[in-house]
Amino acid sequence: MKKLHIPFANYLVFLATILLLSGCGKSTEELLVGKWSGTDFDFEQTEGPDLAAMIEGGKDLHIRGNLILEETGTYIISSPDNVINGKGVWKVKGDELTMIDENKNEVIYEIVDISETQMVTYNEVAMETPLGNLAGKITLTYKRQ
Repeated sequence: MKKLHIPFANYLVFLATILLLSGCGKSTEELLVGKWSGTDFDFEQTEGPDLAAMIEGGKDLHIRGNLILEETGTYIISSPDNVINGKGVWKVKGDELTMIDENKNEVIYEIVDISETQMVTYNEVAMETPLGNLAGKITLTYKRQ
């Protein structure tokens, strides 16, 4: 029987490929399922009046608040003191996480980064206020609980 001789460099390339493919086992959807805690909130205002108090209120709700993404496709958002701030259904397609609340309001988040321990999302927001239109970009960071 002939012995198969594989050059060492080819062996390393083969081994690296196997290791990379074995690390890609979880889909984005599987990585998203679980309980997440807000750790950072960044709002870059692009239009409108200075509403710092409103923005700080959103930040306070996010930091230490919870996002639970259930395997069933439902979600719950709660404040740091466990008051429910929203619930509905979620789905993911590519790098977009779509959340639709009980009032049929839809928000699409771009998933900037996702791992077993951290998630970063980005979305653009716009709303009418008594002082005029407010618009900007929000980056939310979470850690898995």
